[in-house]
Amino acid sequence: MEFHAIIFCGKGNLLSPFSSVRASGVPKALLPIANKAMIEYVLEWCDQAPFKEVTVVCDNDDFVAIKPVVDAYINLKRDKDILKFSKMNCIGFDGELLTTTGEIVNSLRDRIISDFVILPCDFITDLPPQVLIEAYRNRSADDLGLGIFYHNSFENIDKKLLKSNYTIYSSQDDGHDNFLDLYSKESIDLQKALQVRTQMIWRYPKSIVSTKLLDSFIFFCSFKILSIVHEEFSKNKANKSCTKIMRDLARRSWKHSTERETIGFFLLPKQCAFVRCNNLSSYLEANRYYLKLQLKSLIQPSIVPKEKGAATIGADSKIGENTNISERTSVKRSVVGNNCNIGKRCRLTGCIIMDNVIVEDEVLLENCIVGAKVVISTKSKLTNCNIEANYTVLKGTQAKGETIIQTSLEGLEDEDDDYGSLYGELSDENEETGPNELGVSEEDEDEYDDYDEEEFEDEFGDTDFFSR
Repeated sequence: MEFHAIIFCGKGNLLSPFSSVRASGVPKALLPIANKAMIEYVLEWCDQAPFKEVTVVCDNDDFVAIKPVVDAYINLKRDKDILKFSKMNCIGFDGELLTTTGEIVNSLRDRIISDFVILPCDFITDLPPQVLIEAYRNRSADDLGLGIFYHNSFENIDKKLLKSNYTIYSSQDDGHDNFLDLYSKESIDLQKALQVRTQMIWRYPKSIVSTKLLDSFIFFCSFKILSIVHEEFSKNKANKSCTKIMRDLARRSWKHSTERETIGFFLLPKQCAFVRCNNLSSYLEANRYYLKLQLKSLIQPSIVPKEKGAATIGADSKIGENTNISERTSVKRSVVGNNCNIGKRCRLTGCIIMDNVIVEDEVLLENCIVGAKVVISTKSKLTNCNIEANYTVLKGTQAKGETIIQTSLEGLEDEDDDYGSLYGELSDENEETGPNELGVSEEDEDEYDDYDEEEFEDEFGDTDFFSR
């Protein structure tokens, strides 16, 4: 297809302690979902199109780990027929030099020679890319791009972790919806009111404000956007995230006295499954989603005579290679990674066990995420716990709702860094001068760090990215 897909691999702040924000973690894009790297699902989705070119973008710190996985996908899993007309590559960048997703796209402008699509590395969906491609092709002639939004379709995801905003869009008589504006819930709570300009209402009388829509961080963009963005970056020297830039482009459609180009709005059908695995709750649900698909694919599970005392592994579980499950152990609704050793008389329910984990005898785990190379000693009982990689849980430990991490000096320093970036993010919001667009690149947070939760500097009286 005629698009250049750009996949952004963030750090995964809300996936700590398993992501690379912790020294023991792995790049967010490589966290396993049903024993397969998260980014592979996005690469497979791209190949359903397939796109003319796919570029995976990550900072230099993560590049060393991510590139071999992308190369392995290209060489071992990619359809050979696709290779003839679709390129795929992985590039790194200096995270200190380029701090926002907008800056990164601007730096790639010489590589992009067609319309392009911006994607996160963490989404899971059963919606074919052709649906979004056709929506973009059928957009209004005035639309520079198309923003994709969705409703949460996973009931068990912790709603407190879903970043809902005030999304303003308009339904048009011709059937084409327009994206108009976006404000963070925090900024509106701070100001105690949502202020909407009368000029926007006059121009778009069918405007709708929703607090239930979620930003997918999927944007289909026309090639023309690159020149507009590059011109404004040259003028303003501003650090803007992609979401922020798209919001500013959307505002141009109603802020000027003369009509300007617009940004289209597409809401994913409620019937489709879509989730961003950008927090631990949604990450857990994404794994369970694939376990349910696995169970459904078993039309008539074969009944194999079970030896007396043998382990019980449910059809709704997935076991990795070279993993040993000892006798009288029960595994239900769980994913167990490669090279693990699960002891006798254990019970694992609703868990994610990463690679090279040792679980000793008589351990009970329920709704836990266990990092790589963890050792859980005998007779431990853990419920709703997250255990950092390389940790050793002592014999007889009982815990509920805990995040168990290393308490080394290095770990403490990492935690200080996380809190520091959070405080910086909050102070960025408070320094806003007005509806200064979407904000901080995964934000203008640590900017690049996790454009999964992009913040917004809001309100009126600000200076827009695009001049009026």
